[in-house]
Amino acid sequence: MPAKDRYHDTVKRAIEKDGWKITREQVRVTFEDRYLWIDLQAQKESSEQIILVEVKEVEDVASPVEALANAVGKYLLYKLALKRAGSGIPLFMAISEAAYNGIMQSGMGSQVMAEFQLSLVVFDPVNEVIRQWIP
Repeated sequence: MPAKDRYHDTVKRAIEKDGWKITREQVRVTFEDRYLWIDLQAQKESSEQIILVEVKEVEDVASPVEALANAVGKYLLYKLALKRAGSGIPLFMAISEAAYNGIMQSGMGSQVMAEFQLSLVVFDPVNEVIRQWIP
């Protein structure tokens, strides 16, 4: 199992504050003979809606472009694995407000979001709250 991202527990608490129950952590998805690990599975407390959330850090790093490439690459790989497994559970990538207002609002980030149809959870790491859901 991979190590938790720096914001893993922060995102977990923020999602819970937003009315979701974390039902699993480190969700294993099999792709051929490989295992992939998605950080969180959550269920909306008022419904049967289930989501998966991959937590990524793309700010306060040496190269935000490299971090974005790695984050998007994993996100797309996970989406493909879920599709091949026949899962209809939506996958979100959790990023901080700083990342969203930084690299994701740049020309490159905006094009990446549109081209790859990224579903995002934008969170405030200080107050541990969700600021925006972008399906």
